[in-house]
Amino acid sequence: MTVLNIAIAVDGLSEHWLGGVNYFRNLVTVFDAAADPGLRLHLLTDEPGFFNDLHPSPRVMVHALGMLKRKSPAWVLRKALVLATGRDTQLLAQLKHHDVRAVLFKYVEGASAAGIPTLPWIPDFQFKHLPELFPPSVVDALQRKAQLYIRHADGLILSSQAACDDAVSLFGADRRKLHVLRFAPKVNFEPLQSASLRDEVFARHGIARPYVFLPNQYWQHKNHQVVVRALKLLRDEGRPAPLIVSTGKTEDPRSAGYFTEFEAGVRAQGLSADYRILGVIPRQDMLVLLAHSLAVLNPSRFEGWSTTVEEAKSLGKPLLVSDIAVHREQVAGRSDAKCFGTDDAAALAALLEGLARRHAGDAATSHPPRPDPTLYTAFTAQYMALLKTVASAQEVAA
Repeated sequence: MTVLNIAIAVDGLSEHWLGGVNYFRNLVTVFDAAADPGLRLHLLTDEPGFFNDLHPSPRVMVHALGMLKRKSPAWVLRKALVLATGRDTQLLAQLKHHDVRAVLFKYVEGASAAGIPTLPWIPDFQFKHLPELFPPSVVDALQRKAQLYIRHADGLILSSQAACDDAVSLFGADRRKLHVLRFAPKVNFEPLQSASLRDEVFARHGIARPYVFLPNQYWQHKNHQVVVRALKLLRDEGRPAPLIVSTGKTEDPRSAGYFTEFEAGVRAQGLSADYRILGVIPRQDMLVLLAHSLAVLNPSRFEGWSTTVEEAKSLGKPLLVSDIAVHREQVAGRSDAKCFGTDDAAALAALLEGLARRHAGDAATSHPPRPDPTLYTAFTAQYMALLKTVASAQEVAA
């Protein structure tokens, strides 16, 4: 049987971008489980450690490439050669060595001319919507990169229809070259339905009453402030509020000191009993807390595609989400999802109060998950359709 080698190339993965780590881990897992037997995946990455525990089959090869490590000597040399020649000669050599016929998620200069189409990934256009969060030099660099991809790549992978619309409206992209791949995580439902594991996690984190779960990193644009304002409004007016349990990294690399100031504000307003900050916890603990929550809350001012919203949907949890384009796309048609304005603390307070009143007297253990595997099935089908499109194009070219 003829085997077609396809590469996914990714750099920049780190503990500061756990959503990206989980995204690419999932791509590897889904490929291994569902891809056509005639396809082989080569994952090219500077951080192979993030994939060591996946134990892929021989159809998935993970290659550690130091030249992808940003700012490393090998990366600097490689980039210098790209500037001098207009071709990514070192990475092209790796692609040819492994007989790769197409590259997904990364643009490789000179690949198309060498007969290797590239379909890079732009997860979102946050730099266009919230430019104030980026240094001007970074905005300029991201603008140039988006223009390069849209003008010269063979296609473009986008995480949402909202991002697809942005590519067209902001950059004049050709819709025929755009591929929307809506991520849905693979969730192992069985342990999340275990009462003993639930009780263990609740005891470890001091959960004794029903709660709304807020699993967002403490970056400024994640907008935790509106939640605190909503809780204060409820407290000041003597209205009931559920406990908020918050997890996620507490460092914002773009705003040093932000979390320290935020946490001090929670304490100063006397809200620590109702707004619990757990920080980074084991992923299984995070999923257990999500699975047994009253609802999952995401107040962010911007998302490329919220993984935690998809996890909540997969576990049948009600959602309270900010009224932004991506969230509207993610919760379309769901009667258990409610939107609120990113600065509308009063609207969020009303939603939180409603939950508190409806579930007054409930035990913390009263809200088990309702697993829904269809979301992951739909994502798998969409991913396989993208691979089929790429493979078909190569068969025609051959």
